[in-house]
Amino acid sequence: MPRQGRKKALYSTYHIIQRGNNRQVIFKSDHDRFYYLELLRKSKQKYKFLLYAYCLMNNHVHLALYDNGTDISHIMRSLNGSYASYYNKKYQRSGHLFQDRFKSELVTKDEYILELSRYIHNNPVKAGLVKNPEGYRWSSFRQYMSHRKDKNNLVDIEFILSLFSHNIDEARIEYNKFVKRSDSVQIHFLEIDDDVDTKTPNSTPYILTVAQGREFLLKKAQENKMSLSQFIQNRSKRDEAIRELRNYSTLSLREIAEACGSISESTVSRILRN
Repeated sequence: MPRQGRKKALYSTYHIIQRGNNRQVIFKSDHDRFYYLELLRKSKQKYKFLLYAYCLMNNHVHLALYDNGTDISHIMRSLNGSYASYYNKKYQRSGHLFQDRFKSELVTKDEYILELSRYIHNNPVKAGLVKNPEGYRWSSFRQYMSHRKDKNNLVDIEFILSLFSHNIDEARIEYNKFVKRSDSVQIHFLEIDDDVDTKTPNSTPYILTVAQGREFLLKKAQENKMSLSQFIQNRSKRDEAIRELRNYSTLSLREIAEACGSISESTVSRILRN
């Protein structure tokens, strides 16, 4: 069945979701998130769109933006290409980082834009990462609450706040109440089936060192009632574990090979390519 065409209209507001290919993690460190936001700022300068809200989760991104006459496909192609190039180089990987087709929906009314910003800023709360939106560092909610001017000129807060009051301080107070309201919302926005935070298996933290990688593999071996050497010799189980380790670690190909103990970097590369 041919896929449906994307609904577009120039000079419009969109809710955009971009997630990792096969649901893989796209941000492994704070530096990755800082880098993505810097690319987003540069993209905003280039294409002159307005950014009303954003939220960076581990394996996907939510954006609320007004295109200002630029095709959103051009915006996302440029942003995704630049970040994927950085990510692949940093983590010594190849292939697609993002799911090839981002999701988008037109948002046509002011009250919908309000609810969309509320939905985006509550994403980390829904995922169980924080109790309140201001507790999450990687969304735009803090910019809405801050009295300091955004030096990076990333988020355009004026339009949404103006819907509450022309007094900026009063508007912040009312917007804060609005986002944290517990009433049920009848507007249904785009969601993805993994629209909660992606954690490593057994809720363990990201794997940062070769020793942690080796512990991860040893745990996998024990789950299969094998020694580590037996597990590494079992190609199907080993290859699955290596792909999982790649997704949930900052280890290079060489470091993954070192964690395995008895395979080469080129073998790890071949496993991941397949």
